[in-house]
Amino acid sequence: MLTVSITGSLTACGSGAGNAPDLVSGLEGLDIDYSTLTASLNGSGSSFQDPLQQAVAGQFARHTGGAQVNYQKSGSSAGKADLASNTVQYAGSDSVIKPEEAAEFTGDVLYFPIAASSITISYNLPDVADLNLTPELLAKIFQAEITVWNDPEIVEHNPTAALPAIPIGVIRRSDGSGTTSNFTKYLAKAAPEVWKLGTGESIEWPPSSQGAEKSSGVSILINTTEGAIGYADLSDSVAAGLQRAKVQNSAGNFVEPKLANVSEAIASADIADDLTYDPLNAPGADAYPITAPTWIITYAAQRDHDRAESLRGYLNFFLTEGQAIAPSLGYAPLPEAVRMRAIEQLERIAVP
Repeated sequence: MLTVSITGSLTACGSGAGNAPDLVSGLEGLDIDYSTLTASLNGSGSSFQDPLQQAVAGQFARHTGGAQVNYQKSGSSAGKADLASNTVQYAGSDSVIKPEEAAEFTGDVLYFPIAASSITISYNLPDVADLNLTPELLAKIFQAEITVWNDPEIVEHNPTAALPAIPIGVIRRSDGSGTTSNFTKYLAKAAPEVWKLGTGESIEWPPSSQGAEKSSGVSILINTTEGAIGYADLSDSVAAGLQRAKVQNSAGNFVEPKLANVSEAIASADIADDLTYDPLNAPGADAYPITAPTWIITYAAQRDHDRAESLRGYLNFFLTEGQAIAPSLGYAPLPEAVRMRAIEQLERIAVP
């Protein structure tokens, strides 16, 4: 039976095994010999974290004894459903399990935060290089109360912009999405007197809006539709070459969705005992208000010994080497105190 060296002590991750490249993060993690891991893993869920999943999984495979990670970006809702039915070993999710959903799961679940990033407000107005939007404006735009770009309320916050007299084309997710959940929760939190459509991974959008699957689909549709606006993950927005609005935060400042502003938002968030947290509309002069956390969710009690060892190894790798990879892909790494709590939680994964 496969044995992995997990001593319970922490060690700085600094060298690889065999012909694998050196580990470079230097961050403390569990003392795991990755070269002994042979069982592959399946995960599914969040498209928000997919670029990071693919990059970390690729690096992880270079250090193992054959273990690989196969991750499918199916959306947070689908990922959690796959975990509930035990068709995957872990789910990627940008939203937590609701109390009414808990009974669907076959055991206690653990949340492992892996990074955070911005949900951008991306748009397609070739002659408008800079765009300022308040939470109230966003609420009115996405529930079709403001429908043209030169509406006086938009002009008020963008007096020098050449806003065209064309319709606003709202692009939103058509699949169940943690990004939608976080975006609608932000609107409910930051513009409670204006936002009327509720919150969730799927909501009833105005019929004038247009849906697209995955954040990449939203970004592509914005890119091909002049006058469009939508919410999209930073990595997909950048990949599509989109313009991104500055959003007014709780301090009253219009801020960009860049990593330094995401880091300020997550640094001020309260972390619950189960490692969930909510950085939406966080305080801070430069905090980006639509900052989204993302987690790997898995069962505390695992069913297969070898896969459990690989899972613990992959999570350890994600919380060490993955943190060094994150910034290059548009994700803010975890604050050190949060990262260490996640490392300690690895001991709760029961290997049969």
